[in-house]
Amino acid sequence: MTATGVAVGGDSNPSTGTTGSPSATHDPWMKVLHWAFFSVIFAVLPIAAGYLIDATRQGDRSFSDLISHGELYIVSAGLTAAAVGQSFMKKNTKHRFLHAILTFTNIGLFFLTSFLYADAVAPNAANNPEVRRDVMAELSLWFFAITLITTGASTVLAEVEE
Repeated sequence: MTATGVAVGGDSNPSTGTTGSPSATHDPWMKVLHWAFFSVIFAVLPIAAGYLIDATRQGDRSFSDLISHGELYIVSAGLTAAAVGQSFMKKNTKHRFLHAILTFTNIGLFFLTSFLYADAVAPNAANNPEVRRDVMAELSLWFFAITLITTGASTVLAEVEE
């Protein structure tokens, strides 16, 4: 690199002073894998730990019963909030319409999963026979799956555009 910042013999990354191809300095799929591992896996790890601890103590709680108290709603709300924040921090020069759709979908999912969590942990929900915990568990799985799709798509789009 010369004193004026022009690279000699290849592409450069001015922030690190390294030379190389853009794919070597910025691999979007590696960032997506980091998102999946550190955001998603770490977020559901306490739920998995609760299931394993219950299993080692010969508990008779099913996985459905374990997640029927809104834990996945909180994880979904956190993932969608992070995706919205990431979306607002990017320039979004390409695929603006798709960014807008994903951002508004994630905002909607955030409010919906937050509301469903509030309903799941409401003071009268614990002992109310009208509350269907099996439905809450199934809904939380569905919303978690939808959240993974929309936030994953947002992450891919943001990283591919860099």
